[in-house]
Amino acid sequence: MGKELKRDLQTDVLVVGAGPAGCMAAMDLARQGINVLVADRSQFPREKVCGDGLLEDSLQILESVGLGSEVQQKAHPIRSILFVAPNGTECELEGNFLTLPRKDLDALLLEEACKAGAQFLGGITVSEPLVQNGVCAGALGLDEEGHEINITARLVLLATGANARIMRVFGVLQNRNHSAIGVRGYFRLTETIDESSMVVVYDKRILPGYGWMFPLGQGIFNVGCGIFLEGRKRMPRFGQNLTGFYKHIQPLARYLQMAEQIAPIRAAAMRTGFQGARACAPGILVLGEALGLTFPFIGEGISSALESGRIAASVALEALEKNDFTSRILARYEVDLRKRLDGRQQGYQAAQRLFRFKSFANLLIGKAARNPDVRKVARQIVLGERDPLDVFSLRGMLRVFLLRRKA
Repeated sequence: MGKELKRDLQTDVLVVGAGPAGCMAAMDLARQGINVLVADRSQFPREKVCGDGLLEDSLQILESVGLGSEVQQKAHPIRSILFVAPNGTECELEGNFLTLPRKDLDALLLEEACKAGAQFLGGITVSEPLVQNGVCAGALGLDEEGHEINITARLVLLATGANARIMRVFGVLQNRNHSAIGVRGYFRLTETIDESSMVVVYDKRILPGYGWMFPLGQGIFNVGCGIFLEGRKRMPRFGQNLTGFYKHIQPLARYLQMAEQIAPIRAAAMRTGFQGARACAPGILVLGEALGLTFPFIGEGISSALESGRIAASVALEALEKNDFTSRILARYEVDLRKRLDGRQQGYQAAQRLFRFKSFANLLIGKAARNPDVRKVARQIVLGERDPLDVFSLRGMLRVFLLRRKA
């Protein structure tokens, strides 16, 4: 993808990391005629640990940039999410969702960015920033053969995921510890089961985390679990042996007894709750999971990553136009991002604290299973139509639990 590049490179904007946040920013900027170079430590396509689910807020953003139909063609349609409480109570929420392996989604976004004019450099390990007069002016890196790459840029966008090293050397790291661990594997099921519903299981041993089983079509399922580390004195016992996690979570274990594992189980760190790094520094914007934008409780980070990419591109355009890369201009990025995401971040953080208690999880999922009005509220949250803080506050929970089932 892109043209062959020399070792000493120059660009307007250097995007470090070719995930959804970096590619979305690169796409928007390239469509405006800005010279953009995207550097990633991997060649593409590449694997990425993720649940592979696309909720409606992600789909709306992809539709808004003209990728809706192409994503629809490549993805597997989902009509509902089935939530299973620790006591086995089930509640199903209907919606229009998709599943698409991150390997395919990220490749699609990168290809679109390159079609718009961005250049891609894969197999590059960024080692340190270039600094001029206290402002970041690019980066140094090494290619796969160990040769040094010198990239000068007017602005650098860090979209490197949970990589604390990169954020530390660029001077934006605030907390090196990650917030959660995600684990997933791919399985082919020999037993015929519903492939139109995603399953989310709250098991008492990993609360407020959960296990999942997401169909990808043709009998293949993404099976995994998310373990949130906040408030934990130690990992769950089976969390220390991550390759065996699915054997301990019902009903996942029941489905997987006769399943064929078709890919290695992989684990990855996650950063949640808008924590871990500064949003900007002179010459730098921090995007996506690097900024801790993955939502607590649900562990979903694609929509917030895409959102951060779009907002970063807007702020970058203003900075480039004014040739001002100080915090005076760049600070607007965090202001705009928090306006869009802060409420949901705080709401899901509150939900995560409540779901540490299995009695609460049983009560809420049981209430939703019995009461269509509660299901409607839950569905609005899942679809991104309602701020979760409206529900997972004391006043919000009182309103939910006082909802009576209509005769």
